[in-house]
Amino acid sequence: MPLYVLEAGRGGAFAALLIGLRGMGMLLFDLPVGILLTRLGDKRVLILGLVAMVISALLFAASDGPWAMSVAAIVAGMGFAAWIIGRQSYIADSSEIGERGRAMTMMAGTMRVGSLIGPALGAVVAEAFGFKVAFILLAAVTGCATFLVISFTDDVRPEKQAGIAHLSRIREIVTSHTRILTTGGLASIGLQLMRSGRVLLIPLVGYFLDLNIAAIGLIISLSAMVDAALFYPVGIVMDRFGRKWTGVPSMVLFALSLALLPLSQGYYSLLAIALLSGFANGLGTGLLITLGSDLSPPAVRGEFLGIWRLIGDLGHSAGPFMIGALIELATLGVAATTVAGIGLLGAAVLYGLVDETLRRDKPP
Repeated sequence: MPLYVLEAGRGGAFAALLIGLRGMGMLLFDLPVGILLTRLGDKRVLILGLVAMVISALLFAASDGPWAMSVAAIVAGMGFAAWIIGRQSYIADSSEIGERGRAMTMMAGTMRVGSLIGPALGAVVAEAFGFKVAFILLAAVTGCATFLVISFTDDVRPEKQAGIAHLSRIREIVTSHTRILTTGGLASIGLQLMRSGRVLLIPLVGYFLDLNIAAIGLIISLSAMVDAALFYPVGIVMDRFGRKWTGVPSMVLFALSLALLPLSQGYYSLLAIALLSGFANGLGTGLLITLGSDLSPPAVRGEFLGIWRLIGDLGHSAGPFMIGALIELATLGVAATTVAGIGLLGAAVLYGLVDETLRRDKPP
C-alpha cells in the first residue's frame, strides 16, 4: 500500500494517512466485533472479516483516487479487526491455558508465513503487471481463505447471558479490569505502535534510499522469514516460563531496530536493521492475543477481546498519523526514533507493572 501511494504521486504523508485510516477502521470495529462474536459466533465473524478484505482489495484495484483509497483502507481495517479478533476468540474457546501460548503463536505464525510470501509475490506481480493486478491477486487469495473458513471451521458459539445488555457488560468489564486494561493496554499500545511503524517506515526508508520495488519487497520478505521462523519456539517458551519471557526482549529489540533506521546508508544496512526488527517481532509472536485470551472471562470473552483489541489498535492507528506528522514537521529519522522511545516505555511497563498470566492451576 505505501509503495502504491508513492507511485501514484501522493507522497509519504498520504501513505502514512492511509495506514492510519486502516487502523481507524480497526478501531471503529473492535467493539462491534466483540458484540457480534457473542451474537453470531466465531465462524460468521471470521467470514464477515474476510469478505470485507476482499471488497477492500477490489476497491484498491479499481481506483487510485484519494477518496477511493481512503475508503478501501478503512474497509480493510474493519475486515482485519473481525478476522483477528474472531480467530483469537475461536482458539481461546478451543484451548486450555497451558497450551494456549503454542496455539496462539501457531495462529500468529501462519500470518507471518503469509507476510513472508506476500511482499515478495506482491512486489514481483506489481513490477511485472502493475499494482492493480497485485490487488486483484490479493482479493483472489482472500476469497480462497473465505472458502476454507466456510468449509472447515467449527461453528463455535458462546453461551448467551439473557437479560444483560452488551453496553452494560462492556462497562462492567472495564470497571472490574481497570488495572490490567491500563497497564497491559500501555504495553499493547507501545508494541502495536512499533509494528505499524515498521510496516510504514521500512518501505519509506527504502524509497528515500532510491531502492527499487523488488529490492524493498525482498528486504521485507527476508525480515518476515526471520519473524516467521520463531513462532513455535516462542510458543514453547511462553507455555513453559511465561508470557513476559519473550515479550520484554521483543519490545526492547524492536525499539532498537527502529532507532537504527535513520542510520541506514543503503541496501545492506537497511536489510540488517529489517532483519533485527523481524527477529524482535518474531519474539513477540502471539504475545498480545495470548495475554488477552488468558485474561478474558469465558462468559464475556467477545466483549473483553473487543476492548483489549481496541486499546492495542489505538497504537496501531495513531502510529501512522504521528509518523506522517513528524515526517512533515521534522524528518523520517525523528519519526523513527520517537516511535522507538514510546516502544521502549511500553517494554518497561510490561516488565514492571503487568502480572504474568501463565497459571498452572491444573495440568495442561
